[in-house]
Amino acid sequence: MAAAKKVKKVVAKKAPAKTAERQKPGPKKQPVNHAPAIQQRERKAALGRVSQEQAKTLILDTAIAMLRDRPVSEVSSREIAHESGLNHSYIARYFGSNHEMLFCVVEIMSERLKKHRDAGDVAALVKDPDANLRFKLMEYLLAEGFPPERFAVLALEQRTNTEAFFAASFNLDKRAARVYRAKIGMLFLLANEKLLAASVIDKSTRTDIINLFLHELGDAKKNAEKLGWQ
Repeated sequence: MAAAKKVKKVVAKKAPAKTAERQKPGPKKQPVNHAPAIQQRERKAALGRVSQEQAKTLILDTAIAMLRDRPVSEVSSREIAHESGLNHSYIARYFGSNHEMLFCVVEIMSERLKKHRDAGDVAALVKDPDANLRFKLMEYLLAEGFPPERFAVLALEQRTNTEAFFAASFNLDKRAARVYRAKIGMLFLLANEKLLAASVIDKSTRTDIINLFLHELGDAKKNAEKLGWQ
């Protein structure tokens, strides 16, 4: 009987585990300033839980205050939310977008300006800072591609009511009332600081232009008759 061949089992030797390389210590982390976050949390704690209407009012009031004397493009939605003490997500949640929030400000300004028309105070209407802010926001939104038709409802109501005001207050026919209403709209163009600078018109001249318009209103009917509008 042939001798059985012994099969030698080759046992693979395990490679010795590599010694873990020592990691070099990284650069020291700079201390983080938590003060702004802490301040915002404190404002939120002071506010407590706010309703949707309260949150919207806070955001809109803050936006109006910040936009008075600053270019619209320089006031971000995050800054508005921060200053109002609310989370930035509230603007998207309650308005849909920053543009929609700004449009709400336009609506508020339009509503506020009605009091001057109802009181028959043209001087207060054209000099009210709300009128300048309203036009500034409209100009910005249109340049940003906001749908012009969104302003159409506001414009139609204002046109109808303002023309009726001029017709009743100065005894003007429809054509003359329409022209004076349009002239007020042109005066609001003077709220554009860049347009003033490009036209070499300083602020004192802008004030004079407004005062000249108000003075001319005293002869509105006479001028309309001379032009054949009556």
